[in-house]
Parts: sequence; structure tokens; C-alpha cells
Amino acid sequence: MAEHCQQLKVKFPLTYDQEFDGILQQHAVKVLSDVTADMDAYIAVGVGQHQMWAAQFYKFQRPRTWLSSSGLGTMGFGLPAAMGVQAANPNSLVIDIDGDGSFQMNIQELATCFCEDLPVKVLLLNNQHLGMVVQWEDRFMGRNRAHTYLGPIHHEEAAGASNADRFTYAEDRYPDFVKIAQGYGCGAATIREKSDLEPAIREMIAHKGPYLLDVQVPYQEHVLPMIPGGMTVDDMILE
Repeated sequence: MAEHCQQLKVKFPLTYDQEFDGILQQHAVKVLSDVTADMDAYIAVGVGQHQMWAAQFYKFQRPRTWLSSSGLGTMGFGLPAAMGVQAANPNSLVIDIDGDGSFQMNIQELATCFCEDLPVKVLLLNNQHLGMVVQWEDRFMGRNRAHTYLGPIHHEEAAGASNADRFTYAEDRYPDFVKIAQGYGCGAATIREKSDLEPAIREMIAHKGPYLLDVQVPYQEHVLPMIPGGMTVDDMILE
């Protein structure tokens, strides 16, 4: 079985568009992995595309440092899991890689992080959509959207485009996660330029208390390879 898995890795390597002008989710996870490679780091995730990309592109150095609800699909798992690990390992770096949909399931726990002195870091991959559901809509539902866009409805109407194309790479994301985090007493910043990514991650790690880094990413990116529901590895979608 191990040999078969290695063969699949060679046959279906994990790649992404490294020439993309902005920040792709895979790139954000890879840079975080590179920056923290020699650190005593624990990684927690919520549920969604970010969960898959974290599993694909974060290179774990030690066992028992990856916290995921896995197939249970528990949205909102990332932040409280990170808080628990931080409480048990007060001198370690604990990072919640999360998506904006999953993170909002219990965003109020930032208050606990601040009040209980839990310096959890949140790397928020913010595409203003329920990304995994969008991927299934794109692949199997003719790109019809069913409440997977998380921004104000008037932004959709203002675009005046078709149902398939009206979701734009908005200049201002909703809600303003930086203001929310700061309101809870946490450090926070937002970025969208690739050149800002590594310095922003290092600033997040260096911050003494809880910190949220809002990374603006496109909603059009898909997790690949993927196996459709009820299918097998032989039916894997590669592009």
C-alpha cells in the first residue's frame, strides 16, 4: 500500500500556478510551511478547501502536530482546536489555517484567545465564498451559485453580469476581519500582494498575542486532484 501511494504521488504531483500575480491559497500554505519549517509549530484547520490545501502543501516535520476534523467535516473546528493546543503547549507556535466561511462559525472565540492569553495565530485564506461548495458547483452544477457567496447581495447586482461570472475579485472583502480581530484585542493585518506574504507571516509569528492575518485570495481556485463523490481513484479529476 505504501508503495502504491508513492506511485500515485509521482503520477499525480501537487502543483499550482506559481506565476499568478496575486496570492493563491496553495502558495500561502507553502510559504507558511517554509517559514515555520524549523519552528515548534502546530497546525489546526477548519473545513473546506483550505483544509485540503493545508494537508497538501504544509510539510509537517513531527507527528501529532496536525489537527483536523478530517471526514467529520466540522466547520469551525480550527480555532478552538488551536486554542486547546496552545493551552497545552504555551511555548509553542500554534496556527489555525482557516477559511472565511469556517472561521465565522465561532469567530467570537478570539475573545477567549485575548482574555486567556492564548497567542494563537490565524492564517485566514479569505476568498469571500464557501470555496469547497463553489468547487462542486463549478464542476457538477453548471456554476450555479446557491448562497455560496458570502458578501453583500448588492455587490452581485452591481456587477450586472451572468450568474456564472458576476462574482468579482472584490477590492474590499466583507466582513472586515481586521476590524473584528482588533475589536477583540488581537493583532491583525490584511494583504493581497504576493510580495507582502512572507513579511506578513513573519510579523504574525513575531506578535506576542493572538493575531489574524487576512490573506485575500481568489475564489476561482480548485483543489486538485479530486475524486468525485461515489467514484474511485481511477475517476480522479486532474485539471
